[in-house]
Amino acid sequence: MTDLPELDLPLTYEETLSKVSNDIAKMAEFIVPVIKFEEQIVQVINNINKSGYILFLYGISGVGKSTFVSSLEWRAHIPIRKIININASDLNAPEKPGLKLRRLYSKINQLVREDQQNSSPKSKDKLCIIIDYLESLQEEQLPDVRALFRDLNGLLRTSPVLIVWPVTEREDLEKMQQYASSFSSTLFHKRIPVMEFTGPPVTEYPKIAKNTISFFNHGRTYHDFQLHDTDFESIKERYDNKPIRHQIIRDYLKEIKLCWEDKTRYIEKIAKTVPKPTEIWFIVCYPEAEEVVSRFAKQTFDVVDETWNADYSQLSVYTKNNRLEADWTPQRLSLALNGVFDTKIMYIPTNTLINCCAAYAKDAGIPISRKEFEDWGLPKHWLQKNTAKRSLSTTPLYLKLAGEDPKKGKRKSGAVPEALEKAKPFFEKLNKDYISGTRGSDQPFNRALCLALEDLFSDTEFDLSFKSEQNHPWLQHIRPDILVDVPNTKYICIEMHYTIRSAPNILAKYILNKLNQYMKQVEKLYDSGQLPLLEVTKSI
Repeated sequence: MTDLPELDLPLTYEETLSKVSNDIAKMAEFIVPVIKFEEQIVQVINNINKSGYILFLYGISGVGKSTFVSSLEWRAHIPIRKIININASDLNAPEKPGLKLRRLYSKINQLVREDQQNSSPKSKDKLCIIIDYLESLQEEQLPDVRALFRDLNGLLRTSPVLIVWPVTEREDLEKMQQYASSFSSTLFHKRIPVMEFTGPPVTEYPKIAKNTISFFNHGRTYHDFQLHDTDFESIKERYDNKPIRHQIIRDYLKEIKLCWEDKTRYIEKIAKTVPKPTEIWFIVCYPEAEEVVSRFAKQTFDVVDETWNADYSQLSVYTKNNRLEADWTPQRLSLALNGVFDTKIMYIPTNTLINCCAAYAKDAGIPISRKEFEDWGLPKHWLQKNTAKRSLSTTPLYLKLAGEDPKKGKRKSGAVPEALEKAKPFFEKLNKDYISGTRGSDQPFNRALCLALEDLFSDTEFDLSFKSEQNHPWLQHIRPDILVDVPNTKYICIEMHYTIRSAPNILAKYILNKLNQYMKQVEKLYDSGQLPLLEVTKSI
C-alpha cells in the first residue's frame, strides 16, 4: 500500500485565497453560487443612479461572506465592474487615535475618484468596494466614527458606488447603523439596508465540499480519500436539523476533514497489520484496450505514483442494482482499490503480447511451434526475443514497473494501429483455440510474458523478481498470473485479462470478481486473528 494522500481542504477564505495565489477567478471552479443573495445585490445595484449605498453584510463567522462577495466579480449577470478590497487592518495606527478611520475614508475616496476618471460614463456596471477586517467600531472614538460616516455620506451622494461592509456581531451592526443613520437615511438602500447572509443552502454543502476537494488535490476525487456519498449526506442531514444560525459551511467542511482523519487512522492501522503491501495490476490485452482502460483508470500524469489507479467512481457504477451490490459496499470497494490493496488498471498492446508469446513460446511451454506461427502468417520478426523486449519496453506495464513517466496521449496513427490490426486475428485464434474453453489454459501465456519481463529487467539495475503461477506469500489461496517481488517494498500481483470481449461491463465485472477473491482472503485472515485488527470485518 502506497502512502495515503494528504487531504488538502482549506477552511477559511484567507487560506483559500493564499492557495489560489490571490487569483480569485480560480475560485469559480469550486464555489457554488448563492442565488438568493445575488438577487438582493442586483436589486441594490440596479437602484444606484447618481448616488451610492453602504450595504452591511451581516453573517456569523464561517458562513462564507468573503467568498460570496469575491464571487460577485465573475458572475456575469451582476452589474459590478470591479471589486476592490480594502484591508482595514493595514490602516492601523495605535499611537494615533482616529487615524485609522481617516485613512480608511481617504482610501475609499481615492478609489472612487480613480474609478470616475477611468470608467466610461455609459457603463451601467458599478464599482464595489469591500471593507475587510473592520467588523466593529467599538474601539474607535465616537467623534472619529461620526466623522467617517459624515464623510462617506458626502462622498456617496455624488458617487454611484456600492460599499459592502461585512459584520459578524448583531450588536456591532446595530451600533454602526445607528451612527450612520444619524447623518442620513440615504446612505442605505430603503428595502435592503442590511443583507442577512446565511451562506449557501445546506443542500449545496456536499457539492461544495466535493468540488473543493477535487480542486485543491490535483484532480483527485473524494473517493481517493476514502470518503463516500453517504459520508457527505449523513453529515448534511445533521446540519439540516440544526437551527439556521448553526448551519455554517466552514463547520461542515471541518467535519468532512475529521471524517477523513478518522478513516485515515483506520487505514493506517490496517497497513501496520499487513506483512508486506500488495498492489493488484489488471492488464487488458485486446486491440481496443487503451480506450476501454481509459474509462476505468486515472490518467494523473502530474501525480506519477497514481497513474493507472483504478477509478472508484467508474467501477462503483457496476456494483449497483445487481448481484455484486451485496459484496461491494462503498467502504469495502475503497479499501480494495486504495486501502488494503492498491489497484491499477493498464493495458498491453495486442501486438506486444503476441510478440512475447511467440518469441518465448518454447521456453514457456506454449503448445505452438515456430513453424505453426509462421504458417499462421505471423511476421518473422515477431518471433525474435529482441523484438519482443523492445516492444514490451514501451508499454505502460514496463514503464510502471521501471518507475518511469507514462507516455501522454492516445496513440492514434502510424505503425501502432496497423500493428494492433495485424495482431488481432492471432489474438482471437489464441483465445479460441488455446486459452478459453474447458481444455484451454492461460498459464503458458502468463509464463511467456513473465519470462519476457524477467529477461527485459535482467539488463537493468532493478532488483525485481518475477514468478508465474505462484501463490501469494501471505494470501495463501491467491495465485496471481504473475507475481512481482519488489524487495523490502511490496508485492505486485499482475492479473491478465485475455478475453476478446471488449465491452466495458465485461472488464468491470472481471475486476470486481477478482478483487472480491482478494478481499475475502484478507477478511478470512482477520477473522482468524492472523491479522489482528479489531472490528475490521465489521467495518468493511
